[in-house]
Formats: sequence, C-alpha cells, structure tokens
Amino acid sequence: MFKLRLPQICTKFTAQQCRFCTIKEPKELIAKDPKEKDVVEVQEKYDPKKVTKEDMQWRTPWHQKEGQYYSLLRTFYTEDNKRSLLQSLQTPIDLSPSSIKNWWAKHKEQVEILSQSYLPERNQVLGNELAAAHFIVYRGGAVKFFNQDKWIKADENEEYDLPRFYEEGKILEAIDCADMNIVYEGLENLRNLKKVQWLSFNGCERIDDWCIDKISNMFSHSLVYLDLRNCPCITDRGIGALYKLRKLKILYLDDFLRSTTYEMTCLLLEEANPHLEIRSDPVVFET
Repeated sequence: MFKLRLPQICTKFTAQQCRFCTIKEPKELIAKDPKEKDVVEVQEKYDPKKVTKEDMQWRTPWHQKEGQYYSLLRTFYTEDNKRSLLQSLQTPIDLSPSSIKNWWAKHKEQVEILSQSYLPERNQVLGNELAAAHFIVYRGGAVKFFNQDKWIKADENEEYDLPRFYEEGKILEAIDCADMNIVYEGLENLRNLKKVQWLSFNGCERIDDWCIDKISNMFSHSLVYLDLRNCPCITDRGIGALYKLRKLKILYLDDFLRSTTYEMTCLLLEEANPHLEIRSDPVVFET
C-alpha cells in the first residue's frame, strides 16, 4: 500500500524565513492621495507631413552600425547598384554562338534606348517644338509645321533643313513616325507639344500598350488623326486608353474584328467619343 505525502502550507514562518516555501508575501499597497488626479497621456495625432526620411527607414544600414566600416572595395560600390550586376558576376561565362547573339541583341537595345533618351540641353537650345522635330527627322521620320505646305524629311545623305536654334512661331502640326524604331523612352521627346493634330506610328513594331497610354496623355488636348496600323504589340487594352483623346476624329487600325474583345473595345471607344471614326484597311479573305 502506497502513501501519498501532500505539501503543507507553512503557518509558523513567513516566506522570507522559510527558504523551502514558494509562497511570496504580497507587496505592500501604497496609499494614494485622494487630492492627486490621474494623469492621462494623450497620444499625438498622426500627421503624414511630419514624417521624416529616418522614420521611413525600417533598418539601419550595416555600414552605419557601431563597429562596422567600409573596406577598400568601397571604391567600386555605389548606393544605386543594380541586381543585374550581381547576377552577371555570378553567371558563368557562356561563349556559345546563341549566347553571344543574345548578348549582342541586348547591347544594341540598350544603346538604342540610350540614344533616344530625353536631353534637356537640346530642348533648352531649340525649344520643345524644334527639339522634337530634330529627334524625329534625324531617325527617318517626317514633320510638318503650321503655315507650311511641305513635309521636312532627311534626304539620301541624311541632311535636312531645320533651324539649329530656337525660332519663334515654329509649331508642329503633324508628325510621321512610320517605320521608325522608336521606343517607349523616346516618346518623352514629344512631350509639351502645343498643337499636334496629325500623328502616325504606321509600321512601328515596338509601339505597345504602354506607349499608347503615354501618347494618349501627351496629346489629349489636340490630336485629331492617329494611325496605328501594322503595330503588332497593340492589344485591346491599349486601344481602350485612347478615350483620353477628346478631339480625336479619325483612328486607323488593323483588322479590328480580330477578336471579340478588340471589336467591343472599338465600339465602346466610338460610344465614348461620338465624333470618332475608326477606319481599317479592307480585309482580303483567302478562297
């Protein structure tokens, strides 16, 4: 027969005198002065205007921590290092013909984007209108100014007749970018044009939905004619962004019956702009 021994509470000793006891004496209650009033802390209301850059920083950079410092490799480090640089350093060297071809294509694309980037110095010397004209004509396009009947385009020797300094009264009326290799970054050179009414991107294979959205924002106040034929990267999403062109009257597209959503977008666009007429080249069906 087993006997269980139950723990007993010490009655003769206090908790401080008995080291084997786990019971602690309650803390002494401090009497409060009835004259004293409870102080209520009022939390300050959040004001987004008072947020500083340090408040938005969720961690301290490692080189700013105590005991840390930059090594000699700081010479090759910048704050805006890109992930692609680290990825290229960790990628093994591939000298196969396909890899070299892909590298050369990416290199040419980067060079093209850099060559079409916006130059503030050019606009300061020529003004927005002439700067855009030089940008288009130099790359194989054509432009037309108000109160002029002829189009300005480069000849066989890549020479063209455009002023090299700012001239008052030179305002662009029409821009023809047909068959140009214009990219999204290059459209920034067409910003802040006052009265462009005619614009064509016929045959521009790199014009996509993002470009259409940017074009509709830049020329929403003046554009009347727009040609988007032979642009395979444009979908119904890009066509839907053209509702911003409030004065648009003629829109040229490829076969707008290519899909149900594309046709529906064109119908909604005409409903949003009653003065708009969407035209397309006749479709030839094979027999």
